[in-house]
Amino acid sequence: MKFSRLIFPETRAALACTLTAATLAACGGGSSSTSDPLQKYREQSVQWTACDPTILGTTSEKLDALWQQMGDRLSCGLVKAPLDWANPERGDVAISAMRVAAGAPEKKRGALLFNPGGPGIDGLGLTFNLLTAFADSNPDSAQGAMQLRLLAEYDMVGFSPRGTGASTRLQCATNELQRFVDMSAAGYTPDNVANAEYNATKTVQACQKNPITPFINTDATARDLDLLRSLLGEDKLNYLGYSYGTWLGAWYANLFPERVGRMVLDSSQNFFSTHEDMSFAMPWARQRVLDEVLVPYAVRHADYFQLGATQAEVRAVIPQMSPQMQHVLGSPLSRLGYNQSDADKYLMTIAAARGVDAVLQSVADLQDQEAVEQTLAQHVFHPVDTGRDAAVREIAQDLLNDYAASWIVKPQPKNIALDYGDAVLEAVRCNDTPATTDPATRAALAQDLRRRAPMFYGIVYQDTCAFWGGPRVSKPDPAAMQPLPVLLVQSQYDSATYTEGANAFFAQLPQASRVYVPGDYQHGVYPYKDSCVDSTVTRYLLGESPAQRETFCPAQPLQQDKPAEAQTVTPKSTRGAGPSTYKNPAQAHEQIDKFKRGLIPSNPRR
Repeated sequence: MKFSRLIFPETRAALACTLTAATLAACGGGSSSTSDPLQKYREQSVQWTACDPTILGTTSEKLDALWQQMGDRLSCGLVKAPLDWANPERGDVAISAMRVAAGAPEKKRGALLFNPGGPGIDGLGLTFNLLTAFADSNPDSAQGAMQLRLLAEYDMVGFSPRGTGASTRLQCATNELQRFVDMSAAGYTPDNVANAEYNATKTVQACQKNPITPFINTDATARDLDLLRSLLGEDKLNYLGYSYGTWLGAWYANLFPERVGRMVLDSSQNFFSTHEDMSFAMPWARQRVLDEVLVPYAVRHADYFQLGATQAEVRAVIPQMSPQMQHVLGSPLSRLGYNQSDADKYLMTIAAARGVDAVLQSVADLQDQEAVEQTLAQHVFHPVDTGRDAAVREIAQDLLNDYAASWIVKPQPKNIALDYGDAVLEAVRCNDTPATTDPATRAALAQDLRRRAPMFYGIVYQDTCAFWGGPRVSKPDPAAMQPLPVLLVQSQYDSATYTEGANAFFAQLPQASRVYVPGDYQHGVYPYKDSCVDSTVTRYLLGESPAQRETFCPAQPLQQDKPAEAQTVTPKSTRGAGPSTYKNPAQAHEQIDKFKRGLIPSNPRR
């Protein structure tokens, strides 16, 4: 695309807008002057240069090898964007991007941009993990050949959204000390609630001391995304977004529907709702995964997991633990509920917590560390399988350390400080949509979640938006994207983007298609390492939309549900009569799993 085509249509569109405060947002920003105040951003020359090997925040021999494999196709650039799109004179932020150029420039169909969600997750490293997996695709496999076409026909672009990663970062920190909050259901007391509200208000104050906080929101990020699209020389945005990335994609599609190309929204948030509604749905969505998927799984393999022979017995394990152990257990179970490949470890963690709790109940003086360790060493976690016993024991040691840090050794108070991921999470959630501020309503909501999801309801203790002061932006009219043929992807029991919200979103998009996996709880489905999800999504990105509105794909079995011979060999999706999708399936699957684990927030209870 010629440079003139890149700039001047945008400039004419901006000049055509009436430059008032009310219309600046619709124009992508501006001021009251007669010239286009965004021209310097649209006309900037992005220098795509060799990437600093440490830009992903980590180094390794394997990463260096992958870096070398990409060669000149891999480059990095910094884009300058206005801090405030409605008032560009306020200053700039830097947006960092990483691009893997199309392998066959003569066949290039555009650039494909990625967002892994959060909000607050850095899109540079995660995107690189996914692309390195696809680079290992086998051209002799139909699915592998299609994935290689993606790399050949698209520039693959990951970026650090404003506030994160290698872009201008948001920091929220203060000298005030964090107060301890008991996350167990038994801990719902006036003093505990007061501690949680103190932490929330001090966190809000810390964030709002930072002058860039009001401008960390989805509206600004969507406009950054459009700026990046234009500077890449693209008329249309081709996009793959996960979790919150679906909210960002929907925001973009409703701001700029005419600029949407191929758009995949995987594990969808309901854009017709609010961040608060989605956050408060997570506890009972997580409880449902436990009750409807993992408890029956434990019963099907009762000898293996040793949690009980009936659903009633398995369900009784956690309530029989001490409240202190339930406090410790909630966070790892929340983290392990994102990925169906963690099902075994999820149940092992429950077994480990039960054992640690029994050990602690039997020791007279918990300050006697030697006695606690000796009793733990004598405890039997699995009566038959020594390997299984050792695996559960390792988890138990970690849980014991967490228990001691919360309940045995008086913890040293820490300053209230969020890493950039959590800071951006709070800013975006609270700047985007309104929250409930009435104390009585919030208390009733907490009590309801405490009853319905006692292991996971602690998310209400981290609700900073009630004290934020209201949103800073207005969500665009969600009707604008209704005519667009976007593709949604969803698993039935997703514990982060709950099914009811995803279904409601899909129902409002009559021209959309969806790939649906009943029976699974995978958050971030594509690539699924199968011949149904992966084929449908990849074909869509290559220009072939599904013929039907909804495609149902079979769920992959949990580890112990697989035939015995399949538990120690290459997954079924890469075996059989046809060639493997990947030349080195184990290595490619490792990269895909690393990508999907990166979709989990640093604090999964948020």
